[in-house]
Amino acid sequence: MLMSKFKIIQGNPHQFKKQILEFWGKYLPGTPANRLDWMGKNPAGAAIWLFAIEQKTGQLAGIISLLPKKLFLDNKIIRAGILGDFMLHPKYRVFGPALDLLKAAIALQGQGKFDLLYTIPNLKSKKIAERAGFKSVGKLYTLMKPQETVFWLGKYIPPVVAKVLQWPTMLALQILSRETYVYGRGDFIELDWGDSSFDLFAEQWKKNQPGILTGDHQLAYLKWRYLENPEFNFRIITFRKHENGDLLGFFVISIKQNRLDIYDLVAVESRYIYAMIKKITDIAKSENCRGVYGMIFDKNPLMAFTRKCCFFNTKDDAEIFTSPASPEGIGQWHFTSADRNI
Repeated sequence: MLMSKFKIIQGNPHQFKKQILEFWGKYLPGTPANRLDWMGKNPAGAAIWLFAIEQKTGQLAGIISLLPKKLFLDNKIIRAGILGDFMLHPKYRVFGPALDLLKAAIALQGQGKFDLLYTIPNLKSKKIAERAGFKSVGKLYTLMKPQETVFWLGKYIPPVVAKVLQWPTMLALQILSRETYVYGRGDFIELDWGDSSFDLFAEQWKKNQPGILTGDHQLAYLKWRYLENPEFNFRIITFRKHENGDLLGFFVISIKQNRLDIYDLVAVESRYIYAMIKKITDIAKSENCRGVYGMIFDKNPLMAFTRKCCFFNTKDDAEIFTSPASPEGIGQWHFTSADRNI
């Protein structure tokens, strides 16, 4: 049996900080250096870093990170790990350590560190992920609800015609969108990080999702995930009953370059989802965003609501790959952008 050209080690990322930042600069431009420290402060556990070292030269050939995340299914904790930062030095991209790194990640799962690993590979990485033992469990769709339609129509028809049809198209979308007809009393308030009732709400919501895989919505996790995030600015807005302030739901959004992205949306009852989508579109209009975007798993119950609110598939699809290849509980998964590692 041939010995691998590469040695896979688990190590302190600061030992390889210079090389990690060089990888980010090449493959993830714009990634701030303090993301490294942020990943180490994750309430679910510090990120685990694996490094591929060429045996002959001692050169760093590739890296991968595993970011711990708590998932829940019927009150059972699932210790998940999100694979990310999967990058190889250009010299080793053909006959390199890609497969070795992925197998080393799966080995950590076998040692009992994780119950489930998942990743969202690009087109070039899919085959290698399958060879390592990962399997696709479904698609991730990037959906968009237009707030101005010239740029959207311009993809299919001449710009002059798109401009003429802009207002009739927007009127038609408004008529067809379910949230247009939502009328109800409720208050939208920015999250108070000292609100002890929020954790109680998150715990109860989790219990009310039988058979659905969900993420962590406790304040400690949300504070790290959003408030302390070094890459993006987020807003967490709660929806409360007007009469007594009871929490009915919340959503997480980020606005950048004239687009509003929904990262998460949680409600105690389905009727409140439409009210929150209406509020999100109002924010998008006030911020002159050209569209409201969201990345949603095809087995996410929210998918049905986005269709009724005229969200369209941008065709920028991806897939979730997991190990084990057929994990329990992927019948439905409340997976959104909140469940990625960025």
